[in-house]
Amino acid sequence: MKQLSRKPGALQEGLDKISRHIQMGNQYVALIGPTVVGTMRVSLRGQVGVIARVAVRNKFRGRRIGTMLVDYAENLLSHMNAKRIEIEVYGAVEQQLSFYERGGYVEIGRIDRLGEEIVIMQKDLTEQPMEEEE
Repeated sequence: MKQLSRKPGALQEGLDKISRHIQMGNQYVALIGPTVVGTMRVSLRGQVGVIARVAVRNKFRGRRIGTMLVDYAENLLSHMNAKRIEIEVYGAVEQQLSFYERGGYVEIGRIDRLGEEIVIMQKDLTEQPMEEEE
């Protein structure tokens, strides 16, 4: 199984940066007891919800923590009336991309931010009208 090429940047950020995002209300963490096992950022830009910096510590992967974080973010953004969600996938490898594809996301582009490639994936939250059967 392909592993991440490096530790996720979201898990390397200092507590001062994380605490600023918590104060702003867009940083979420997953805890097991007193241990932070996962993290993500959630924001709303107009009618587009943005999920970024999703990361789960190595020894806690495979326990559906990432899925629970993303599900929580989707529910939160849906209640904030987002029409679609974009996820920023940093340092993407196939394992990460397929995780989001299984959740209904499709790749819409790639950008370079400060020398790091970010894959932008998107999921539409609006229901498509059903076509009438003939």
